[in-house]
Amino acid sequence: MDKISDIKTFVSLRLMSITLQEVMLSAALAVYMTASVFVAAVRWGHRCQPYAKHMDYYYPAWRVVIFCFLSNLVMAPTIFMPGDADAVLQLRFLLILASPFFCAVLLFSYFGKVLHVAGWRKPVHTLAFPFGIMALTATVLALIPGQQMDPTFCKYFFSTGGILALAFLACFITAVIMVARELRRFSEDNYSNPDDFPGKYASKVIWIPVLHLTVSWTAAFIGTPAALSIGLMLLSLFSLVFLIGILTPHRAMDVKRLETGEATEDGRAAASAESPEAEEDSEADEPAIPEERQQEILKAIRQYVEDEQAYLDSHLTLDDMSRHIGINSKYLSLVMKSHLGGFFAYINRCRYAHVAKLKVEQPDTPIGELIDVAGFGSRSTYYKIRRQ
Repeated sequence: MDKISDIKTFVSLRLMSITLQEVMLSAALAVYMTASVFVAAVRWGHRCQPYAKHMDYYYPAWRVVIFCFLSNLVMAPTIFMPGDADAVLQLRFLLILASPFFCAVLLFSYFGKVLHVAGWRKPVHTLAFPFGIMALTATVLALIPGQQMDPTFCKYFFSTGGILALAFLACFITAVIMVARELRRFSEDNYSNPDDFPGKYASKVIWIPVLHLTVSWTAAFIGTPAALSIGLMLLSLFSLVFLIGILTPHRAMDVKRLETGEATEDGRAAASAESPEAEEDSEADEPAIPEERQQEILKAIRQYVEDEQAYLDSHLTLDDMSRHIGINSKYLSLVMKSHLGGFFAYINRCRYAHVAKLKVEQPDTPIGELIDVAGFGSRSTYYKIRRQ
């Protein structure tokens, strides 16, 4: 009975000693936990038809999203112990560690699949193991009552965590640079269909991890209950904005093409393959092409695009043409710019001419169907070419 009385007394005194700022911290973290679970649950349960059968294609990083947001649950001890120094220290440690990790693996996994670059997904597996070990260790230590962290252990543990956080940050910066580089590369010189790469989505979504990292690290380094509370509320808002952005698929492949086997969910797995033409140096910025060679390349282009009607493939890219013809993509691009107005303009002019031909042959067919048959990925592209 005396022990029960002592426990009640301790709990009462502890509750009375909680400050308003600690209550705000507990509430803010509870909101963040709720938002994280909500995002994970919606991502798991949201099966928008007809895309549900091809989740890995239309929502490339859906598993990673669930893992990242559910991992935030390891921060829960501070909800119940907002005044405990060890619990708050664990929260700050996890904010510093988790934010660059989540941001890096989400960018790598999503855009790695979209661009079919297997190397982009390797850091996801490499970084997940040390992150899991450090996060679980910090959580267990926060739950053990008393001053469990002796100075020596604390020094080595947090030094290791700091090095790991910097490694995660380096991976995140690398991912941002790679996505930004692809955004620059994604132009009318490389793609015939503007929807083949979610450029608009990438240009917007890339700012969410940058803001997430900035807020997380600022709140963690300041470390006061007020700073942590504000930071957690902002992170909750970012989570909901992120959820809204990922509910709609941002990839252009027609569901029918996936179901009929015309394309695989892995897409063009060899999109980054080198051209087989060994004698041409792809590293040269402005390669000089003799006129005779230009005419040979031009003939090969016209045969592939016009005679073989490659333009009917609505997802035709410069890389596809390079692999099929066997000529370096940089050479193809230069020749088409010089003689055909550029890759995008040339391919879509061929499609436009095909639509005009079909109009004569099939006058009763709706224009929308003719646009799709001719290989246009979107009607907006057709009308853009018509205006030009």
